[in-house]
Amino acid sequence: MGEPSSEIPMVDFSAYRLSLEKPDASQFQKLVDDVHNALTTIGFFFIVNTDFPQEKTEELYQVSKHYFELPLDVKLRHPRTSGAHGYVKVGRECVNPDRPYGDLKENFNFSPQTAGDQWPTEAECPGFKAAMNEFFDLCFPLHNRVLEIMGHGLKLEDPLHFVKSHKKPRTDSSICLRTLFYPSLCDVTVKEQQVRCGEHSDFGGITLLFQQKPGLLVQKIDGSYIKVPMVEGGILINTGSLMQRWTSDLYPATRHCVFMDDTPEELDKSRQSIAFFGYPDNDAIIECVDKSNKYPPISALDYLNFRLGEIYKNAQS
Repeated sequence: MGEPSSEIPMVDFSAYRLSLEKPDASQFQKLVDDVHNALTTIGFFFIVNTDFPQEKTEELYQVSKHYFELPLDVKLRHPRTSGAHGYVKVGRECVNPDRPYGDLKENFNFSPQTAGDQWPTEAECPGFKAAMNEFFDLCFPLHNRVLEIMGHGLKLEDPLHFVKSHKKPRTDSSICLRTLFYPSLCDVTVKEQQVRCGEHSDFGGITLLFQQKPGLLVQKIDGSYIKVPMVEGGILINTGSLMQRWTSDLYPATRHCVFMDDTPEELDKSRQSIAFFGYPDNDAIIECVDKSNKYPPISALDYLNFRLGEIYKNAQS
Protein backbone atom coordinates (compact mmCIF):
# COMPACT_ATOMS: atom_id res chain seq x y z
CA MET A 1 0.00 0.00 0.00
CA GLY A 2 1.41 3.37 -0.99
CA GLU A 3 3.97 4.61 -3.48
CA PRO A 4 7.33 6.20 -2.62
CA SER A 5 6.83 9.92 -2.17
CA SER A 6 8.55 13.03 -3.42
CA GLU A 7 5.51 14.98 -2.24
CA ILE A 8 6.48 15.52 1.40
CA PRO A 9 8.11 18.97 1.36
CA MET A 10 11.57 19.44 2.85
CA VAL A 11 11.89 22.79 4.60
CA ASP A 12 15.25 24.38 5.35
CA PHE A 13 15.07 25.60 8.97
CA SER A 14 18.36 27.50 8.87
CA ALA A 15 16.65 30.87 9.26
CA TYR A 16 15.43 29.94 12.76
CA ARG A 17 17.73 27.09 13.76
CA LEU A 18 18.12 26.49 17.47
CA SER A 19 21.48 28.24 17.71
CA LEU A 20 19.89 31.56 16.64
CA GLU A 21 18.27 33.73 19.31
CA LYS A 22 16.22 35.57 16.69
CA PRO A 23 15.20 34.62 13.14
CA ASP A 24 17.42 35.58 10.23
CA ALA A 25 15.32 38.40 8.77
CA SER A 26 16.58 37.89 5.22
CA GLN A 27 15.46 34.24 5.05
CA PHE A 28 12.64 34.07 7.57
CA GLN A 29 9.75 34.88 5.21
CA LYS A 30 10.68 32.02 2.90
CA LEU A 31 10.66 29.67 5.90
CA VAL A 32 7.23 30.97 6.90
CA ASP A 33 5.88 30.56 3.38
CA ASP A 34 7.31 27.05 2.97
CA VAL A 35 5.75 25.84 6.23
CA HIS A 36 2.40 27.47 5.45
CA ASN A 37 2.29 25.95 1.97
CA ALA A 38 3.07 22.48 3.35
CA LEU A 39 0.42 22.71 6.05
CA THR A 40 -2.32 23.94 3.73
CA THR A 41 -1.69 21.12 1.27
CA ILE A 42 -0.47 17.74 2.52
CA GLY A 43 -0.11 18.63 6.21
CA PHE A 44 3.35 17.05 6.60
CA PHE A 45 6.86 18.38 6.04
CA PHE A 46 10.44 17.65 6.98
CA ILE A 47 12.61 20.26 8.65
CA VAL A 48 16.37 20.10 8.15
CA ASN A 49 19.27 22.24 9.42
CA THR A 50 17.62 22.70 12.81
CA ASP A 51 20.76 22.19 14.95
CA PHE A 52 18.90 19.46 16.83
CA PRO A 53 21.59 17.12 18.22
CA GLN A 54 21.36 13.88 16.23
CA GLU A 55 23.49 12.06 18.79
CA LYS A 56 20.73 12.53 21.39
CA THR A 57 18.24 10.90 19.04
CA GLU A 58 20.55 7.91 18.63
CA GLU A 59 21.06 7.75 22.39
CA LEU A 60 17.32 7.59 23.02
CA TYR A 61 16.91 4.87 20.37
CA GLN A 62 19.56 2.78 22.09
CA VAL A 63 18.25 3.12 25.63
CA SER A 64 14.68 2.58 24.41
CA LYS A 65 15.71 -0.64 22.64
CA HIS A 66 17.12 -1.87 25.92
CA TYR A 67 13.84 -1.01 27.63
CA PHE A 68 11.64 -2.77 25.07
CA GLU A 69 13.81 -5.89 25.30
CA LEU A 70 12.95 -6.24 29.00
CA PRO A 71 10.56 -9.06 29.96
CA LEU A 72 6.90 -8.07 29.70
CA ASP A 73 6.31 -8.56 33.42
CA VAL A 74 9.02 -5.98 34.14
CA LYS A 75 7.56 -3.42 31.71
CA LEU A 76 4.10 -3.95 33.20
CA ARG A 77 5.39 -2.67 36.53
CA HIS A 78 5.06 0.86 35.16
CA PRO A 79 1.89 0.83 33.02
CA ARG A 80 -0.01 3.72 31.55
CA THR A 81 -3.05 4.10 33.79
CA SER A 82 -5.31 7.14 34.11
CA GLY A 83 -2.62 9.60 33.01
CA ALA A 84 -0.76 9.60 29.71
CA HIS A 85 2.52 8.46 31.30
CA GLY A 86 3.75 4.89 31.29
CA TYR A 87 4.13 1.68 29.32
CA VAL A 88 1.56 0.50 26.76
CA LYS A 89 1.85 -3.13 25.66
CA VAL A 90 1.38 -4.51 22.15
CA GLY A 91 -2.29 -4.45 21.11
CA ARG A 92 -3.45 -2.12 23.90
CA GLU A 93 -3.99 0.88 21.63
CA CYS A 94 -6.28 1.00 18.62
CA VAL A 95 -5.78 4.39 16.98
CA ASN A 96 -8.29 3.53 14.25
CA PRO A 97 -11.46 2.60 16.17
CA ASP A 98 -12.88 1.00 13.00
CA ARG A 99 -10.27 -1.76 13.14
CA PRO A 100 -11.23 -4.79 15.27
CA TYR A 101 -7.85 -5.30 16.96
CA GLY A 102 -5.24 -3.15 18.65
CA ASP A 103 -2.08 -1.97 16.95
CA LEU A 104 1.04 -4.13 16.74
CA LYS A 105 3.27 -1.74 18.61
CA GLU A 106 4.34 -1.02 22.16
CA ASN A 107 5.42 2.29 23.57
CA PHE A 108 6.45 4.22 26.63
CA ASN A 109 4.96 7.67 27.13
CA PHE A 110 6.66 10.39 29.13
CA SER A 111 4.09 12.90 30.32
CA PRO A 112 5.75 15.12 32.94
CA GLN A 113 2.54 16.17 34.70
CA THR A 114 1.59 12.55 35.47
CA ALA A 115 4.99 10.81 35.55
CA GLY A 116 5.61 10.49 39.28
CA ASP A 117 7.62 7.36 40.03
CA GLN A 118 6.26 5.38 37.06
CA TRP A 119 9.68 4.64 35.60
CA PRO A 120 11.88 1.59 35.17
CA THR A 121 14.61 1.51 37.80
CA GLU A 122 18.22 2.23 36.93
CA ALA A 123 18.90 -1.46 37.44
CA GLU A 124 16.20 -2.40 34.93
CA CYS A 125 17.13 0.16 32.27
CA PRO A 126 20.11 2.41 33.01
CA GLY A 127 19.77 5.98 31.75
CA PHE A 128 16.23 5.63 30.40
CA LYS A 129 14.59 8.24 32.63
CA ALA A 130 17.42 10.73 32.12
CA ALA A 131 17.42 10.29 28.34
CA MET A 132 13.66 10.80 28.10
CA ASN A 133 13.80 13.94 30.24
CA GLU A 134 16.67 15.41 28.25
CA PHE A 135 15.02 14.67 24.92
CA PHE A 136 11.77 16.28 26.07
CA ASP A 137 13.65 19.46 26.96
CA LEU A 138 15.41 19.45 23.57
CA CYS A 139 12.14 19.07 21.64
CA PHE A 140 10.13 21.79 23.37
CA PRO A 141 12.06 24.85 22.06
CA LEU A 142 11.99 23.50 18.50
CA HIS A 143 8.26 22.78 18.85
CA ASN A 144 7.66 26.38 19.92
CA ARG A 145 9.64 27.77 16.99
CA VAL A 146 7.47 25.81 14.57
CA LEU A 147 4.35 27.19 16.31
CA GLU A 148 5.72 30.72 16.01
CA ILE A 149 6.35 30.24 12.29
CA MET A 150 2.78 28.97 11.91
CA GLY A 151 1.49 32.10 13.62
CA HIS A 152 3.34 34.20 11.05
CA GLY A 153 2.01 32.02 8.22
CA LEU A 154 -1.55 32.64 9.37
CA LYS A 155 -0.79 36.38 9.70
CA LEU A 156 -2.08 36.38 13.27
CA GLU A 157 -2.12 39.72 15.06
CA ASP A 158 0.13 38.07 17.64
CA PRO A 159 2.37 35.47 15.92
CA LEU A 160 3.11 34.00 19.37
CA HIS A 161 -0.57 33.19 19.93
CA PHE A 162 -0.01 29.41 19.80
CA VAL A 163 3.22 29.57 21.80
CA LYS A 164 1.51 31.47 24.63
CA SER A 165 -0.86 28.54 25.16
CA HIS A 166 2.15 26.32 25.99
CA LYS A 167 3.48 27.95 29.17
CA LYS A 168 3.38 24.94 31.53
CA PRO A 169 4.80 21.95 29.63
CA ARG A 170 5.91 20.07 32.74
CA THR A 171 3.22 20.96 35.28
CA ASP A 172 -0.17 21.47 33.66
CA SER A 173 0.01 20.15 30.12
CA SER A 174 -0.62 16.90 28.28
CA ILE A 175 2.48 17.23 26.10
CA CYS A 176 3.86 13.74 25.64
CA LEU A 177 7.16 12.28 24.47
CA ARG A 178 6.63 8.76 23.16
CA THR A 179 9.22 6.17 22.26
CA LEU A 180 7.76 3.38 20.12
CA PHE A 181 8.76 -0.14 19.17
CA TYR A 182 7.15 -2.18 16.41
CA PRO A 183 8.14 -5.84 16.89
CA SER A 184 9.22 -8.14 14.11
CA LEU A 185 6.25 -9.76 12.42
CA CYS A 186 7.94 -13.08 13.11
CA ASP A 187 7.54 -12.45 16.85
CA VAL A 188 3.79 -11.76 16.95
CA THR A 189 0.55 -13.38 15.82
CA VAL A 190 -1.06 -11.08 13.28
CA LYS A 191 -4.86 -11.15 13.34
CA GLU A 192 -7.06 -10.35 10.38
CA GLN A 193 -7.13 -6.59 9.63
CA GLN A 194 -4.50 -5.96 12.30
CA VAL A 195 -1.76 -3.45 11.43
CA ARG A 196 1.24 -1.89 13.11
CA CYS A 197 -0.54 1.44 13.52
CA GLY A 198 -3.99 2.07 12.09
CA GLU A 199 -5.10 5.00 9.95
CA HIS A 200 -5.53 8.05 12.15
CA SER A 201 -4.80 11.72 12.60
CA ASP A 202 -2.94 12.97 15.65
CA PHE A 203 -5.14 14.86 18.08
CA GLY A 204 -2.85 17.58 19.40
CA GLY A 205 -1.30 20.72 18.00
CA ILE A 206 1.81 19.60 16.15
CA THR A 207 3.90 16.43 16.25
CA LEU A 208 7.67 16.10 15.86
CA LEU A 209 8.50 12.63 14.54
CA PHE A 210 11.95 11.07 14.47
CA GLN A 211 12.15 8.04 12.15
CA GLN A 212 14.77 5.32 12.29
CA LYS A 213 13.65 3.58 9.10
CA PRO A 214 10.78 3.83 6.55
CA GLY A 215 7.30 2.54 7.31
CA LEU A 216 5.03 5.56 7.66
CA LEU A 217 2.33 6.23 5.05
CA VAL A 218 0.49 9.54 4.60
CA GLN A 219 -2.89 10.07 2.99
CA LYS A 220 -3.21 12.46 0.06
CA ILE A 221 -6.28 14.57 -0.71
CA ASP A 222 -7.51 11.94 -3.19
CA GLY A 223 -7.51 9.29 -0.44
CA SER A 224 -4.48 7.35 -1.66
CA TYR A 225 -1.49 6.75 0.59
CA ILE A 226 2.15 7.57 -0.13
CA LYS A 227 5.26 6.25 1.57
CA VAL A 228 7.19 8.80 3.59
CA PRO A 229 10.88 8.72 2.63
CA MET A 230 13.82 8.89 4.95
CA VAL A 231 15.61 12.25 5.10
CA GLU A 232 18.99 12.28 6.79
CA GLY A 233 18.86 14.58 9.79
CA GLY A 234 15.24 15.44 8.98
CA ILE A 235 12.47 15.76 11.56
CA LEU A 236 8.96 15.15 10.28
CA ILE A 237 6.30 17.65 11.36
CA ASN A 238 2.53 17.29 11.10
CA THR A 239 -0.55 18.92 12.55
CA GLY A 240 -3.17 17.26 14.75
CA SER A 241 -6.94 17.61 14.88
CA LEU A 242 -6.81 20.17 17.70
CA MET A 243 -4.75 22.44 15.43
CA GLN A 244 -7.18 21.81 12.58
CA ARG A 245 -9.99 22.96 14.88
CA TRP A 246 -7.92 25.92 16.11
CA THR A 247 -7.30 27.09 12.52
CA SER A 248 -10.86 26.51 11.24
CA ASP A 249 -9.63 23.64 9.02
CA LEU A 250 -6.96 25.73 7.27
CA TYR A 251 -4.24 23.43 8.64
CA PRO A 252 -5.73 19.95 8.22
CA ALA A 253 -4.85 16.95 10.38
CA THR A 254 -3.72 14.46 7.76
CA ARG A 255 -4.38 10.77 8.30
CA HIS A 256 -1.39 8.46 8.38
CA CYS A 257 -0.55 4.91 9.41
CA VAL A 258 2.15 2.27 9.68
CA PHE A 259 1.24 -0.85 7.72
CA MET A 260 3.12 -4.12 7.64
CA ASP A 261 5.55 -4.84 4.86
CA ASP A 262 5.41 -8.63 4.77
CA THR A 263 8.00 -9.11 2.03
CA PRO A 264 10.64 -11.69 3.02
CA GLU A 265 13.37 -9.10 3.50
CA GLU A 266 11.19 -7.00 5.83
CA LEU A 267 9.24 -9.69 7.67
CA ASP A 268 11.67 -10.15 10.53
CA LYS A 269 12.65 -6.51 10.99
CA SER A 270 11.52 -4.48 13.97
CA ARG A 271 11.03 -0.72 13.80
CA GLN A 272 11.53 2.16 16.23
CA SER A 273 10.43 5.78 16.20
CA ILE A 274 10.18 8.71 18.60
CA ALA A 275 7.29 11.20 18.66
CA PHE A 276 6.93 14.47 20.55
CA PHE A 277 3.22 15.27 20.73
CA GLY A 278 2.80 18.98 21.35
CA TYR A 279 -0.30 20.01 23.27
CA PRO A 280 -1.51 23.26 24.84
CA ASP A 281 -1.82 23.80 28.58
CA ASN A 282 -4.79 21.94 30.05
CA ASP A 283 -6.74 25.12 30.79
CA ALA A 284 -6.10 26.71 27.38
CA ILE A 285 -9.35 27.49 25.59
CA ILE A 286 -9.18 26.51 21.95
CA GLU A 287 -11.09 29.04 19.84
CA CYS A 288 -10.91 29.48 16.07
CA VAL A 289 -8.10 31.97 15.38
CA ASP A 290 -10.05 33.51 12.48
CA LYS A 291 -12.87 34.33 14.96
CA SER A 292 -15.34 32.43 12.78
CA ASN A 293 -16.53 30.25 15.68
CA LYS A 294 -16.71 27.40 13.18
CA TYR A 295 -16.07 25.12 16.15
CA PRO A 296 -17.25 26.07 19.65
CA PRO A 297 -14.59 26.85 22.24
CA ILE A 298 -13.30 23.88 24.21
CA SER A 299 -10.56 23.43 26.78
CA ALA A 300 -7.50 21.55 25.64
CA LEU A 301 -7.97 18.96 28.41
CA ASP A 302 -11.61 18.25 27.51
CA TYR A 303 -10.66 17.74 23.87
CA LEU A 304 -7.83 15.40 24.84
CA ASN A 305 -10.06 13.23 27.02
CA PHE A 306 -12.59 12.91 24.21
CA ARG A 307 -9.97 11.70 21.74
CA LEU A 308 -8.26 9.33 24.19
CA GLY A 309 -11.59 7.67 24.90
CA GLU A 310 -11.93 6.85 21.21
CA ILE A 311 -8.46 5.31 20.99
CA TYR A 312 -8.71 2.93 23.93
CA LYS A 313 -12.36 1.82 23.81
CA ASN A 314 -11.89 -0.82 21.07
CA ALA A 315 -8.41 -2.02 21.96
CA GLN A 316 -7.80 -5.47 23.36
CA SER A 317 -6.82 -5.49 27.03
